[in-house]
Amino acid sequence: MEQQAATSTAQRPGLREEFTGPPRPGRRPVFSLIAFGLLLTVTLAIDGFADVPPMPGTALVAAGLMLLLGVAELLDPAARRLVIGVRFGGLAMALLGFAVQFVG
Repeated sequence: MEQQAATSTAQRPGLREEFTGPPRPGRRPVFSLIAFGLLLTVTLAIDGFADVPPMPGTALVAAGLMLLLGVAELLDPAARRLVIGVRFGGLAMALLGFAVQFVG
């Protein structure tokens, strides 16, 4: 029983491995890419068709999360530095979007 608990916690990657580790294939990146892509499309379409002020913060957050959770996980594992760069770029873009949304 204790051995199972020890192996399950040993398999969970730390925060450093989450950002610098290889891409993890699966359905989650595809779902994230589609969901945040639709959110970005709706945000830009609302700005274009309705009489509402533009929402650049929401668009930046959606684009950043697309990069962080979707695009970076679908890249070739051999291009590890590119994957890490896309992850940190997406994180920076999402944080910038939150700052624009809440401050500006």
